Amino acid sequence: MLVGKGRTAVLPRRNFFRKARVPPMVKNIVFDMGNVLLAYDPARYAERLPVRSEAARAVLRELFYGPEWALLDAGALTEREALERVTGRIPQYAEEVRLAMRHWPDMLRPVPGMTEIVSDLKAGGFGIYLLSNTSLRFYQYYRDVEIFRRFDGFMISAREKLLKPDPALFRRFCTRFRLLPKECLFLDDRPENVDSAVSCGMAGHCFSAAEELRAFLKSGGIL
Repeated sequence: MLVGKGRTAVLPRRNFFRKARVPPMVKNIVFDMGNVLLAYDPARYAERLPVRSEAARAVLRELFYGPEWALLDAGALTEREALERVTGRIPQYAEEVRLAMRHWPDMLRPVPGMTEIVSDLKAGGFGIYLLSNTSLRFYQYYRDVEIFRRFDGFMISAREKLLKPDPALFRRFCTRFRLLPKECLFLDDRPENVDSAVSCGMAGHCFSAAEELRAFLKSGGIL
């Protein structure tokens, strides 16, 4: 807030995070995954499936945009249960749904510039962590993702049965890894998640692109 001449002006939170400097006590960088570290674009993935266009549209609508996807991230459903529900709605595309579910991690590719930023932060002595809303499938593919080899710890929503922006997840994260919130900078592309991290005592920044993030980190003396 800015206070002057009896008036109080409230700055838009998202703009504040973009302009704020990194607190000097930050020792740990905590990343979201989807569209921060790894590009996640289910619409493009569905278009590239080797299936008819109507089947691709149904898969996108009922699987990736259906209620089961969030329940997988929340740890409330197994993949088998999710598949049963989705294929029950569109039985004519059951094989296409199974194909998409089996191979969806193939769409995940590093966001341009982020591998280099993570490498530079690691070389600078910062703790590097992941805090992501994602399903248990993460544990089947993360070892094959080169960027994750630099990480000191992972917290996945499905395992914790909590989703961002629930503040309880941020508090559990700090407790689990024995980190002080004031020594953590949280990076996410969703403002509501950044807000929640800040409410728990972390520094926060809303991610838009690697170039913008690098400039922000340089402004705080981190890179």
